[in-house]
Amino acid sequence: MIALVTVMAYCLAGVAVAVVLGRGESRGATRLARAGLHACLWPLFLPVLLPGSSAPTGTESSRIEAAEATLHDALQRLGKELGDPLSLESARVRSLGTALRAASRRLAELDAVLSSPDQDREKLARELAALDSRQDSKPVADILRERLAHLSRLDALRAQARVDLERALARAGELATRLTLLRYEGASAHAAGRARELTDTIDELCRTLEAVRAA
Repeated sequence: MIALVTVMAYCLAGVAVAVVLGRGESRGATRLARAGLHACLWPLFLPVLLPGSSAPTGTESSRIEAAEATLHDALQRLGKELGDPLSLESARVRSLGTALRAASRRLAELDAVLSSPDQDREKLARELAALDSRQDSKPVADILRERLAHLSRLDALRAQARVDLERALARAGELATRLTLLRYEGASAHAAGRARELTDTIDELCRTLEAVRAA
């Protein structure tokens, strides 16, 4: 009976963590797969939700909000000059904001997992060195070696996630500046077409950030 209660409590906690971490993510197979991972291994991801953990910092959140607001404002001002609401382009900006926040949460998850004491690579490396000195411990040493390889891969994914997020933020700022330049160069049908071409870049950014989340 006690075991059943424990299992039910674990499952309920897993579902709760998965729901919270899944907020703001687009629907699809990737979201379902990640929700299942969060539910099954929720103790690893719980630090993301706790105060003082490696969840997105206030500074990072403000940078994302500022990038989205600046880009949206530049687009709206251009649209007003053109007499064109540029509705599709505005929807793209909102999608980019959602993608940036999801990528930021993904990065925070990786930070939390890799900062866990159980994932201390230096400690694991020392344990591996001790096992390598004993011939009868080779099977365990091989498993530990695989674990270290997995952690190295996670660290590489975290580094790439950071690069992609920073690149997306920089590109959003550059795009806002180009849209402003279009507005001052003169509102015309050509400018509207150029604005639509420029916002195609947003789709590329969203795809890059989606790859970060799916990694």
